Amino acid sequence: MTYQVEYTPLFDSMRKQIRQKVARVSRTPYLGTERLSKSPGGRDLRGCRSIRVTRNFRIIFVVCEECRRVPKCQFCFCKGLSGETVVFLTVGPHERAYAVREERIEYGA
Repeated sequence: MTYQVEYTPLFDSMRKQIRQKVARVSRTPYLGTERLSKSPGGRDLRGCRSIRVTRNFRIIFVVCEECRRVPKCQFCFCKGLSGETVVFLTVGPHERAYAVREERIEYGA
């Protein structure tokens, strides 16, 4: 079975760029991506990675084989998944993307 990827209209103007980055990460998740950590006074993103879409736009994700090796990873949603699975957590402007789980953001209505 193949799943279809849908992009929220909120980022419609960036759809092509996001799609290209998602495809790239799906092929080579460690190339050109940044391993995240715990920042003083910030979010604990150990086990997560990010990739730049534009200067101020990021995609945050985990690679199951990597996040399983990080005992403090709060974002490892890999139970029952292959180590070669990439789980995309969020996409958005820098501050929003790095605020994963900090606040629930509702889009649309």
